[in-house]
Amino acid sequence: MELEKVDDASDTRKLNEDAHKNGEVKVHKSGYPKHVFFIIGNEFCERFSFYGMRTVLVLYARNYLRFDDDSATSIFHAFTMLAYFMPIFGGIIADSYWGKYKTIALLSIFYVIGHGVKTLAAIPYIPSRGAHIGLSMLGLFLIAVGTGGIKPCVSTFGGDQFTLDQTHYRSQFFAMFYFSINCGALISKWLTPMFRADLDCYPGEEGPEFQECFSVAFGVPGALMLLAVVLFFAGSKFYTRVQPEGSVFWKFCKCVYSACKNRWLARKANSVQKEHWIDYADAPKRLKRDTKYVLRVLYLFIPLPFFWALFDQQGSRWTLQALQLDGYWGSYQVKPDQIDVINPLLIVTLIPLFEATLYPLLRHCKINFSPIRRMAVGLVLAGVSFICAAILQFNIDAGMTSVPAPNQFAIRLINVGPCDVNLESSSEVFNGLVIGSNDVSDTKSNFFPGNTSVSLNISSCGGSFLHQLDIARDDGVVADVIIGGNGSSLYSSIMPTRKLENGKSIFTFINVDASRELALNSSIFMFDLKPGHRSSEIEIDKGFTSYGVYINDSSRGQRLVYNGTVESLPGGVYSVILNSQSSGLGAVEFAPGRRQLDDINPNTINIAWMIPQFFVLTVGEVFLSVTGLEFSYTQAPPTMKSVVSSFWLLLVSLGSVIVLLIAKTHAIDRQAHEFLLFAGLIGVAALIFVFLARGYKMVDENEFRSSEDEEKDTDERTSLAA
Repeated sequence: MELEKVDDASDTRKLNEDAHKNGEVKVHKSGYPKHVFFIIGNEFCERFSFYGMRTVLVLYARNYLRFDDDSATSIFHAFTMLAYFMPIFGGIIADSYWGKYKTIALLSIFYVIGHGVKTLAAIPYIPSRGAHIGLSMLGLFLIAVGTGGIKPCVSTFGGDQFTLDQTHYRSQFFAMFYFSINCGALISKWLTPMFRADLDCYPGEEGPEFQECFSVAFGVPGALMLLAVVLFFAGSKFYTRVQPEGSVFWKFCKCVYSACKNRWLARKANSVQKEHWIDYADAPKRLKRDTKYVLRVLYLFIPLPFFWALFDQQGSRWTLQALQLDGYWGSYQVKPDQIDVINPLLIVTLIPLFEATLYPLLRHCKINFSPIRRMAVGLVLAGVSFICAAILQFNIDAGMTSVPAPNQFAIRLINVGPCDVNLESSSEVFNGLVIGSNDVSDTKSNFFPGNTSVSLNISSCGGSFLHQLDIARDDGVVADVIIGGNGSSLYSSIMPTRKLENGKSIFTFINVDASRELALNSSIFMFDLKPGHRSSEIEIDKGFTSYGVYINDSSRGQRLVYNGTVESLPGGVYSVILNSQSSGLGAVEFAPGRRQLDDINPNTINIAWMIPQFFVLTVGEVFLSVTGLEFSYTQAPPTMKSVVSSFWLLLVSLGSVIVLLIAKTHAIDRQAHEFLLFAGLIGVAALIFVFLARGYKMVDENEFRSSEDEEKDTDERTSLAA
């Protein structure tokens, strides 16, 4: 979870001082201004709204809008980029034109409309995919404008509600405000994936668009944002409203622009060079001084977007990685988009823990763990977390079953006859192959180009039975060829390759009995199966499921002939072949005690193996983000703290730009290699940061105060001399 700067007390205090001098606000001489609880409630609901919607966003783009993994990742990070870019404009509008109250009020309405459009886009009864995509992009744009625009305003607006003698109350407010952010994020990241995956919103409907309930997963955060607006407006008559006095960020930009312009003109005219290039600016002396301080901090910020490039992939690439894992912790199934809740849980635990134990211990041992060193370690730890993710991905890949691409096909031969099967073929894969009784060829991962003809000459039982096949497909399937009966029967069907991501597995049953129709019955399925046919796909929860096989006897009616059990593991795809054998009709045993075929390997690695990478990255976040906020706050002049905060949020936006560029190039095929690329990039960024920080001299905040006092003394002497 991106930590947000909420305690900007010095800026708020200065605004209150100026407002009081100008008679613009009323003074609360009474106790605690209780109307700030409207603002705290508003923030809780808004953070629930934002994080809840964003938690399921990558799966929505992938599963519902049917984008591939790279495009879904790009949508997620394009939204994040815009959401963290807009605070700059929100701050300018609030400080220069509308004021904080009006900015929050108007942009919150955009925010709610965005949620409404986003929820509408997730209703599957809208017929056109293009309409779903268009509405989704519009909704995301409005949400990004809303959340980004109000982000720099809400906390400082809350601080405006306190008078000069309420410093202690103000500190309590910011603590509660930060707590409400974490609570909103924690609860929404846990609940929203449950709305998506566990609710049956469209009973009786068929199709992939009805499998997940994204309309409720987006609708509930939208309702919370509507409640946030109601709470905010409910306190309107009680609020203290400070009039806009001009944007410091805009003044900073003008100062930098005029300095660049005048320096270029001075060089062209061969004028005398000034000590610092900012000295060329057409700006007051104090503004130029403060701009120099800010530029020193921003100079160190140059490598930091790479940290946020890695950090925000918790909600995109790491969520997609979780899809490939076994989500069960005991009997409870952790959703792939729920695993991200580990980050805010660790944040609220590690921050006070480090403050109480680690940092005092390092000071006691006289180890210099300065803010700059913490930030450098944070960059390194982010890289280590992605090395952990890459190691995990390599292990996932090792257990995955390859399936043909859409322009390929594969062939698998299954021998359930009593004799060995010998093959002659035009393909080296099959030529000379011998398949024993109750055995399967290991050829489903040998892919042929589409429409390539593969001829098979199959002989069984010493040549007693001969079969000749020519197979040519171009639809990305695995063609099953089953030799049944006494070797005389040949059946063909398509092996399922669709892998479920909801913790269930897929089973199909194949009846290779030559003459009898079977009836299968269990607690979760019931169907008839004709000779030589394969059943439709059946979804089964993790665990063991018993079933019975019946035949219709003309004299005795339906008769039970076999009791079987299947074992289901998350993400697995299995086939059960029913055949008449010497012991009677039943499921073919391919290995001792194993009466089912593994078509697609299940997810055998538990999702708990993601905890190490989350832990390492969160420790890195504590070292870099928490320290970085404090560093930028203490190293910036009082008049420029909001400018530095705006650039801090801009770093998050630039991080998403980096992910977008890499994801859209499609240059890296394997996800593990991409994780290693990001680890390498942030390793380089850490080295650059250390290089840039070598000559940095920490500024004591008293230096700003002494400079202000000197300016006041100079002004007083000037006025006396006049």
